[in-house]
Amino acid sequence: MKTAYIFGLKKPAGRYLACALALLLFSSLPAIGAQDSRDRYHQPDKVMDLMGVKAGMVIGEVGAGSGYFTFHLARRVGESGKVYANDISRRALNSLEQRKEREGVTHIETIIGELDDPLLPQGLDMVFIVNAFHDIARQAALLNNLAPSLNPGATVVIIDRDPEKFRDSSGHFLTREEVLEKIEESVFQLDRVETFLPQHNIYILRIPAGHGSNPSAGPGANQISRDPLGPEGHGRSDGLLISSPD
Repeated sequence: MKTAYIFGLKKPAGRYLACALALLLFSSLPAIGAQDSRDRYHQPDKVMDLMGVKAGMVIGEVGAGSGYFTFHLARRVGESGKVYANDISRRALNSLEQRKEREGVTHIETIIGELDDPLLPQGLDMVFIVNAFHDIARQAALLNNLAPSLNPGATVVIIDRDPEKFRDSSGHFLTREEVLEKIEESVFQLDRVETFLPQHNIYILRIPAGHGSNPSAGPGANQISRDPLGPEGHGRSDGLLISSPD
């Protein structure tokens, strides 16, 4: 009797190989499904198109977590660009680093920040804060400390869930009006709000032309600098920038 072969293997071995491949495929389905679900809510490609993210840009991300949006940004800017991923959680950034190693991505650099200062380097073309703004204890202070990292004309993009678009019985998320109040307390100026995402709003910020100092620097200062006291001048808060689940 002739022995049947599958792809050069005897039938029992071929059957075991097929089962192993099926198990591998189905074990990856939850992760794939979760990614697809998040992409439907965040529409990262549409957002990056809107903001003009392109190859060669240097971008910072505040509250990057384990890197959901970070890797979308990294793919878009390419190896000629760079993404600085900030968080205060070493555990979250370790997860991001592990994924970076698995996927062979060399143009993402992780940065552990302070409670109200992301400690991003200078020379950034754009900064994203995705699903983290509502968890920052002192939003205005963090924005002010972010400002020295930006190139002239750079944009800060806040993507945060709007409780008017979904049921938020916990009251955890900031309303649109509350987000705008936090922005007004900082050196930044709201450029516009985009509302096309199903659960999130996109707040696009810039530093007004000619703005030469942070709120506590006083007259005569000629550049924005990091302010360890924040706009209130009462020292650093004990509050935390809670890591985003991203």
